[in-house]
Amino acid sequence: MRDLLRDGTRAEHERLDSGLDLTAPGMTAGRYRCVLERFHGFWAGWEPRVAAELGDEGLLAPRRRLHLLRDDLRALGAEPEGLPACPPPPIHGRAEAMGSLYVMEGSTLGGRVILKRLDGLGLPPGSCRYFAGYGEGTGAMWTLFLQRLEAEEDAAAVIRGARATFATLGDWMLGAA
Repeated sequence: MRDLLRDGTRAEHERLDSGLDLTAPGMTAGRYRCVLERFHGFWAGWEPRVAAELGDEGLLAPRRRLHLLRDDLRALGAEPEGLPACPPPPIHGRAEAMGSLYVMEGSTLGGRVILKRLDGLGLPPGSCRYFAGYGEGTGAMWTLFLQRLEAEEDAAAVIRGARATFATLGDWMLGAA
């Protein structure tokens, strides 16, 4: 399943990564705040939608990260409550929700790389929790997720959910970049 997803979403993933380019030199504290605001807007729409479609709070609860974005933004002096929310991706059913979750769980791996690039920006304490993912537990959380993902039988639906999520996230993030 993981290989199918990687191959089936390669174009969408590359579009998002190259468009955001969060590991390139030139990141500033101001741009970082804007990026977090946009991620917050995405998660504000996405998290309740995927929860409703997934129907598995035991799986989702430790993977919720909207609160981390809120905390990061507050540490940067922003008020996240007034930020716009992105309409959620069109995901329907458990398999598509698992594909969607694949995208956001995979972002925790990239977040660890981005976190290293943020070191020299002089950001206030407590403003990088979102990109820290699960800290030292990120690899283990990814492995546990992949085990659950492999149990999904409808590969086409999983890929649809992942592609819809990449597309919505890319449109939302890059439309403001």
